[in-house]
Amino acid sequence: MSRFPHVRIGDDVRAQEQLLSEHCGIETLQLVVGGSMGAQQTYEWMVRFPGRVKRAAPIAGTAQNTPHDFLFTKALVEAITSDPGFKDGEYSSNADVVDGLKRHAGIWAVMGFSTEFWKQEVWRALEFDSKEAFMEGFLEPYFTAMDPNDLLCMAWKWQRGDVARHTGGDLAEALGRNEAVTRIVPINEDMFFPVRDHEYELELTPHATIRVIDDLLGHLALFGVAPTYIGQVDRYLQELLGEDV
Repeated sequence: MSRFPHVRIGDDVRAQEQLLSEHCGIETLQLVVGGSMGAQQTYEWMVRFPGRVKRAAPIAGTAQNTPHDFLFTKALVEAITSDPGFKDGEYSSNADVVDGLKRHAGIWAVMGFSTEFWKQEVWRALEFDSKEAFMEGFLEPYFTAMDPNDLLCMAWKWQRGDVARHTGGDLAEALGRNEAVTRIVPINEDMFFPVRDHEYELELTPHATIRVIDDLLGHLALFGVAPTYIGQVDRYLQELLGEDV
């Protein structure tokens, strides 16, 4: 796995398109939707195949990765690769890299959840009696079960998500290709993809409006554990699907 080639968001979308067109016979998509890196894929669909996407809803993710998120992801990578058990990617199992994966989880705790999540002790609603118990009982097991090289593959892809690769670096030109009726959907407490980053891309995206999800969890509201999160997503998607295209 350490020698697995780098892949990009565009590679994901090319594979999806090939599956849909060649194996399922589907040429027109009524809605493309995804969260986080799924939002990056949604933007890729909008720009790469504009005439085939009727509606689009990127949730908590941007069309062009930001310098902040590039540096954050670099820290996530180094948390794993600095573990001696990583052995340049030639470990025997994820258990060999458990210390690095725990550090990886700790960084996610700082940025994946909002400051208000920790300040208001929202983890108590998830039936944990301390922030340490939440880390040990939820976030650390979530990440230590994962394959380190797989996480690094996704991190490299996330860092380089950028639809402007299609237009020589011109983001406005790339997003200007969009023909889909679009809802850009940030999460108000997201520390990776703040609302202002979505608002900037909104101004460059034809046929787009914005709807903001209110959730104290921040980016990891995408886990869908808050009782109000799914209802907001459903409402915005139903609204979008009700529009004529």
